[in-house]
Amino acid sequence: MIDNNEVVSVEGNNCPRGEKFAHKEWINPERMLTSTVYAVINGKELLIPVKSKEPIPRKIMTEAMKEIQEIEVNAPVKMGDVIKENLAGSGVELVACKTVK
Repeated sequence: MIDNNEVVSVEGNNCPRGEKFAHKEWINPERMLTSTVYAVINGKELLIPVKSKEPIPRKIMTEAMKEIQEIEVNAPVKMGDVIKENLAGSGVELVACKTVK
């Protein structure tokens, strides 16, 4: 229940994590961000999948996507490699989801 723009109670959750999630979702909702970046391989551009290593605030998603659009990496790239640190000032890394040689 929301009162005066504040979470005062949570109903229907079956575990304590649900209550914590509801509070966080109301105050500062976060989501994982997935996208693609260009990788240059033998002079050709391919798209490789990337994701935020942790959820980032929804309010900075647009800014993060603008940053991602500007990224181009050179192969080889391994799954888990950090593509960008501090994505949109969030402190979260953008990592590769696929190995490209």
